[in-house]
Amino acid sequence: MRGALGFCLGAVVFSIPLIEARGWGVGLTGLVCLYFSYGYTGGPWPLAYKGLGELFVILFFGLVAVVGTFFVQTGRLDLPVIWALALQCGFYSCVLIAINNLRDIEEDGKTGKHTMAVRFGKTFARWEITFFCVAPVFLWLVYWEWEVFLTAALVHALFAALIIRGVWKNEPGTCYNRFLGMGAVQLILFAAIVTLVCDRFSQ
Repeated sequence: MRGALGFCLGAVVFSIPLIEARGWGVGLTGLVCLYFSYGYTGGPWPLAYKGLGELFVILFFGLVAVVGTFFVQTGRLDLPVIWALALQCGFYSCVLIAINNLRDIEEDGKTGKHTMAVRFGKTFARWEITFFCVAPVFLWLVYWEWEVFLTAALVHALFAALIIRGVWKNEPGTCYNRFLGMGAVQLILFAAIVTLVCDRFSQ
């Protein structure tokens, strides 16, 4: 806990020049993020164990992280491509959360962790994973540049197919760790592709 609080304090210190550059909206956003860094799995009402984990991952690992970072660096919020990238990042992050929740569905149910998988069952969780793997691929269409779309689609289609096939074919268990690894690689590849074409996003 002391280590976590130390990192939170560090985040506050490093936020000072960002607030000076872009105003107190950045500071207020940071305070909300600090609260949820604890409230996600801690406190009297942990969000992740109330079935809200995926929603808040999309909001904070996706929209706030990506759009917020772009705003701090450019002062702009008006580029559709950045919002698409933010959703993609959130969805790919949710792949990891959803696979983890499906893997641990039995244990979580016994210990009172009411994740989405526990609340709605294995079939729902598998469809959720399927959506989070497939939807980001089509968001590349926002760019209307077919070479980018096709490259991203081909790269991610393989991992998406392996993950989707795996979670539908196998019952939750330790074999899901392999799918978690694939989900992590999928997220890293997304970041790599974005880096390669990032010069287009500020045009």
